[in-house]
Amino acid sequence: MILGPPEQIDSATRAFCATISPETPLYVPVRPAAASKPAYCFDNSVKYATANGGEAVYGWAVWRWPGRWFEAEHHAVWRSPGGDLLDVTPQAGDPVRVLFLPDPSAPYDPSTFRPNIMAPDGHEDLVREYIALVAQRGAITRTYWEPGMDVLPLFSAEDQARIAPLDARMAEIRTAIA
Repeated sequence: MILGPPEQIDSATRAFCATISPETPLYVPVRPAAASKPAYCFDNSVKYATANGGEAVYGWAVWRWPGRWFEAEHHAVWRSPGGDLLDVTPQAGDPVRVLFLPDPSAPYDPSTFRPNIMAPDGHEDLVREYIALVAQRGAITRTYWEPGMDVLPLFSAEDQARIAPLDARMAEIRTAIA
């Protein structure tokens, strides 16, 4: 799977972003801060702002698997006192930049879980099926989420039985569309 920041902000990328926020997506350089941890962008950005001035800016990191799908992940970056944006959180795959979509309507709230937003990049039936399976799986796993939780607990035997065929089919689809 090749999911990373879109290589360009084309019409398909702008259209996906417009379904999430009226703001303009922009590329933000990634330079992880020394003490920052992967997957803790909200804490990392606030701590960096506390130490260096500026503020955390909330929105979405936008990822794309070309020809397959877009995915937006709730995210935060740091805005310097001079107004420049910087992603201080280490990212999977070590991209030099992320596509960031500011969204003032999506501040970080530890009591609110914001699932990733996915949409097809094209019209392939398998991609649409995969996205539907992700949503089904998320509906099950989100019932286990609680504020402040770092990892999900073990699923009940009943939910494990519901998740297993979803995971198996998702793996088949990823193999088929790779």
